[in-house]
Amino acid sequence: MGSDPGEDYMATILPNHLHTATGKLATGLIGTVGLLGLTLFSPSAFAVSCDFRNGDVFTEICGYIEAGTVQTGGQLRVHVASTVPNFAIHMQRAGNKDPNAVTSASFGGAGNYTPSANSYNDLNWGSAYNVGIPSHLTSGIYELSFNNGRGSYSEFVAIKSAQPGSHSKVLVLDSLPTKIAYSPIGGKSMYGFNSTYGQASAEVSMERPTGRGQWTEHREFVKWLDQQGVTYEAASMMDLHHDPALLSHYNLVILVGHNEYWSKEMRDNWDNYLAAGGNAAIFSGNTMWWQVRFSADNKHMICYKNANDDPLKSDNSRVTVNWFSSPVNRPENLSTGVSFKHGGYADYTEGGIHHPNEGFTVTDASHWAFEGTDLSNGRIFGRESGVVGYEVDGALFKMVNGKPVVTGEDGTPTNFQILATTPAFAINSPSGIPGIVPNNHNERGWRPLGCLNQQQPAEQFLLLLPSTGQKV
Repeated sequence: MGSDPGEDYMATILPNHLHTATGKLATGLIGTVGLLGLTLFSPSAFAVSCDFRNGDVFTEICGYIEAGTVQTGGQLRVHVASTVPNFAIHMQRAGNKDPNAVTSASFGGAGNYTPSANSYNDLNWGSAYNVGIPSHLTSGIYELSFNNGRGSYSEFVAIKSAQPGSHSKVLVLDSLPTKIAYSPIGGKSMYGFNSTYGQASAEVSMERPTGRGQWTEHREFVKWLDQQGVTYEAASMMDLHHDPALLSHYNLVILVGHNEYWSKEMRDNWDNYLAAGGNAAIFSGNTMWWQVRFSADNKHMICYKNANDDPLKSDNSRVTVNWFSSPVNRPENLSTGVSFKHGGYADYTEGGIHHPNEGFTVTDASHWAFEGTDLSNGRIFGRESGVVGYEVDGALFKMVNGKPVVTGEDGTPTNFQILATTPAFAINSPSGIPGIVPNNHNERGWRPLGCLNQQQPAEQFLLLLPSTGQKV
């Protein structure tokens, strides 16, 4: 059990069980907008303040992208703080490291915005710089690298296709609201641990830097897709928020990394897509944990995380609490099959004993998801590669004739098939006692790798694998 016999089965699942559009991967190009080449000016007396409170600190240059639709044939509007006026932006499709795919645009006139100019509700780092997105560009996750000759900073962006589904029928969604919720730039995030005075904010601007570290899962996953020859398109969760028809153009929609914050519109559009026979793959944990609202211009995100604190009293369905909590009472299990409250942490210490990531133990090797592997029931895979995420979601289940079977008590559809399991420490257990999950197998947290069959197993499915782009 020390090796991973199913190392490549994810690469088999995606292309073999879905009808994807094929096409040549286009290179990323941006229009040269701005002034001349890079010229260094005297450094300012103040450094840029872009401290993500996680070891990533940028004191020479930093930037963010304005809220709004980003698509092929359109433009990016970026704001930059820099210790020198002139800088360049390099744009490249993430995962595709072809040096010929890199193009630079040079700009001038950047301001050096000091901490006193920062606000988590409105950074206001001067006028926007327009970066053109050619219409022939292929939709995907792109890296924007800002460089002023003294330092550099990277942002990432999901560029949506102006004609969704024209290049590929596989869509990768970003998790922008979650990245913004954790960003402390301007002094506040939606968490006390990285906010000034330890006090979180219930409202933050969507127009702030997100930090390169928060895009690791997306960057690595699309790199893996490129390596496996699986074509894809990308879009933002904000596109899902305001476009009910977006997902209908795709055969498969993929969630990657941490996708914790969802609006009612996002969830409604997700649910409608699945109800119409759409396919979804969730390679993450802690998914759909908080409900949020947005301002009318989508530039501010609101999440009070407490029904009593939320001033909205006219519509219980939009109160910003956990989806399963009152007065929303809409468990995320109904949309994803699982919930963080019944999963938790897969690498944890309990009672002074450290429990490392154990990988998945196969419980239904006959399922088509394991085709092309030599996995059998009881075999473990993913232990060495660390495929089980740090945070994992679970579903209540019991053992029937030696097989795990969901009970449905938590909202998980009863046709949810558990294919493999791994133990987890349920830090947010509904029992109120961390680690203790009543009515679950052995009264503890578990992460089931599962599949919700809606129609034909190989054609219509909801597949849940807690991966971050690594091979299983």
